[in-house]
Amino acid sequence: MRPLKLVMSAFGPYAGQTVIDFSKLGEQGLYLITGDTGAGKTVIFDAVSYALYGQTSGGVRDANMLRSQYADADTPTFVELEFSFRGKCYRVRRNPEYRRPAKRGGGMTKEKAGAELYYPDDRVPVTRMSDVDKSIVELLGLNHKQFTQITMIAQGQFRKFLDTNTDERSKIFRDLFHTYFFQQLQDKLKQDAAAKRNEFIEQQRRSEQALNGISCIYSVYTEQLQSFALRHYEGCVEEVLALVDMIIALDEKEQQQVAAAAAIVTKNLTALQDSLSAIDKKQQLEKYMQTTEVRIAGMQKQLEQEAAAAVQRQEALQKLEAEVNEAQKGEVELAQLQTERQQMAARQRELRQLQEMQQRYQSQEVALLQKRQEYKQACDNFNHLNELSDACFDRFLGAQAGLLAHDKLKPGKPCPVCGSCEHPQPVQLAQDAPTENDVEQARAKAEAAQKIRDGLIGEGKALKEHLELDKTLLLGKGVELLGCDDLKLIAERAQAELKDVNNKITSLRLKMGFLQEKVEQYRKLAKTLEQQKAADKQAEAAAQNLRQQLAGAEGQLQELKKQLAEQNELLTDVDEQKLQQEHEKLLVQQRELELQDKRLYAAIKNNQRIKQEVSGYEARRAACEAEYSLINSLSATLNGTLTGKKRVNLETYVQMHYFDKILQRANVRLLHMSRGQYELCRDKMQDADSKTGNSKTGLDLEVKDYYSGNLRSVKTLSGGESFMASLALALGLADEVQSSAGGIQLDTMFVDEGFGSLDDSSLQQAIATLQGLSEGHRLVGIISHVHDLQEMIDKKILVRKKRGLQGTGSEVALVVD
Repeated sequence: MRPLKLVMSAFGPYAGQTVIDFSKLGEQGLYLITGDTGAGKTVIFDAVSYALYGQTSGGVRDANMLRSQYADADTPTFVELEFSFRGKCYRVRRNPEYRRPAKRGGGMTKEKAGAELYYPDDRVPVTRMSDVDKSIVELLGLNHKQFTQITMIAQGQFRKFLDTNTDERSKIFRDLFHTYFFQQLQDKLKQDAAAKRNEFIEQQRRSEQALNGISCIYSVYTEQLQSFALRHYEGCVEEVLALVDMIIALDEKEQQQVAAAAAIVTKNLTALQDSLSAIDKKQQLEKYMQTTEVRIAGMQKQLEQEAAAAVQRQEALQKLEAEVNEAQKGEVELAQLQTERQQMAARQRELRQLQEMQQRYQSQEVALLQKRQEYKQACDNFNHLNELSDACFDRFLGAQAGLLAHDKLKPGKPCPVCGSCEHPQPVQLAQDAPTENDVEQARAKAEAAQKIRDGLIGEGKALKEHLELDKTLLLGKGVELLGCDDLKLIAERAQAELKDVNNKITSLRLKMGFLQEKVEQYRKLAKTLEQQKAADKQAEAAAQNLRQQLAGAEGQLQELKKQLAEQNELLTDVDEQKLQQEHEKLLVQQRELELQDKRLYAAIKNNQRIKQEVSGYEARRAACEAEYSLINSLSATLNGTLTGKKRVNLETYVQMHYFDKILQRANVRLLHMSRGQYELCRDKMQDADSKTGNSKTGLDLEVKDYYSGNLRSVKTLSGGESFMASLALALGLADEVQSSAGGIQLDTMFVDEGFGSLDDSSLQQAIATLQGLSEGHRLVGIISHVHDLQEMIDKKILVRKKRGLQGTGSEVALVVD
């Protein structure tokens, strides 16, 4: 990422709109941000960080505190950053939440925080703040914390990345070097081991639960089962299953004895059942015979009622048929009247068309007369205007001498007609003499009147031709309809005949209305007649069916009487009460034997099921135990939890490889800046001392002092030494990230203060190191008050406070030598 242009409006100490064009600083090298204390140098870095991530660089300033206290109330607060990434330009704009004057009604209102991201192609801009945050992280490959730790060494934050522990560095490296896969593999193995252990415990629980459900009614075996249950069947499952086989064998033997007793009871019940069935059959025959007799009596009564109703229906049908025949006569007469009415209607239309032709002819006669009057008026108007035009022209010609004397004759100047310079008696110009314009207007009016007259001649001729044509058509129609070729007689005869036709149509309409009612009555009667016939037919069919049912019922009654006589002969010497008592006794014995058999069957099936389930549980438990042992060992190895071993997991081990490469790159610069005194090293002693601890190790850091030959903590470095170490580490990290992570490109770096803690020699070495970054086309911005830096660095951003008449707030100027 490389900033191209930064716009700050009412942001921090910048009251108005301040624009910084970073593109003028070039694509590589160093530039210095310097100026008055408190003028807003660090705010420039804050603005870049806020535009990208909605947070300031050092995390000291809250977003709600960013509105300038010097800005006018109407000036909006926002930051807009144009930046390039992988050769494409993007633009992001953000504004914090702040209070502003309301656009309506006065007072103040709250401007909500917002963000917008614009792409270099035709994609729709992202306008939701959360979506902008997500898109920036996906685009740059860095979140805010990683961005500030790698590309922005903020004031007071030099030692944070230098002093952080293994856990924090691991989180940073996970995003930068994409080691998520190793962490996911570690977690997956840990989860698989836990799942397999839970499965092992679950199989053991199921086995115990199943064994607790063994069915046993034998006291000697019950005591043994209880003693096994107190031990949770640990180590004695096979012994318990053998005991279950013995219980099942005893239950099966008893079940056979119960089945034999039940067979004897069933045989006796069958013998009794035959006698009882005969008694039941007799009772059913008696009851059924009574029901049949009642049903026969009902059908006989229903047939008598149906015969009386049939006579009434026949009388009604005869009367209805007579009414239908009478109403049917009106339908023929109605058809004749309809034909006659259609003929009268056709004659009526023809006479009306003849009248319309006559009215149109009369209207055209009136129009032609009016057009002739208009033509006469137009002729009179033209003659009058033409005479006025000629008179005006004559007066104009007569006034030419006066016009010449008035406009052209001047004392001492030659006359344009005779050439004399003396003019003793010039002609006087008449007061009412027309001008040339008056003549033109009079002539134009006469010509317009002539056009109107000529136009009326053509219109009159066209009207006369239409009139002659309509007259011919009218006479032809009169001869065709009335046999008359006189216009007056045609009108009179058409009027008289039309009146007669209208009267006839009215009379026909009245007759047809009466007949229509009669026809409708016929249709309704005919429909009713059909319905009555259908109903009569259905009633007759129902009566016939009922007669057939009656005959069948009478035959069935005779058969029932015969069967009842036979049953009475069979049951002459039978004691029904004694048979019932013996039957109830056998039923009780049968139910007791069935219950005993069901209990034994259920116990046998339950114990057989338990044996089968427990055998399966035990087999799966043994398999789970073997798998758990293997997966748990592998998980402990990858997660760094093996007893007596270094607590370094797989992900940290991979990150250690990247960390060593980062330190190699960092030490090239640190040895140069410290003149060969310091080198950064991973703290391997801590790894060795934490074999049995719970802390995560592998990415801790220490420094080797070649002057003393000792290794010591980086926390013992002085301020200047810490700055050089953190700067070297940040540069090494940036180099390694770009080298190994293809999705991250760091084209810029910001360094805020820290140079004041360096001596002259160290300062020279640090600047030389930063200048060496330009080989990678990286632009490095430095904030510092150190005077020597102003002489060393040509490109500068000068920030100063406005004073006095210049206004309030701060302003920015670029200096590029």
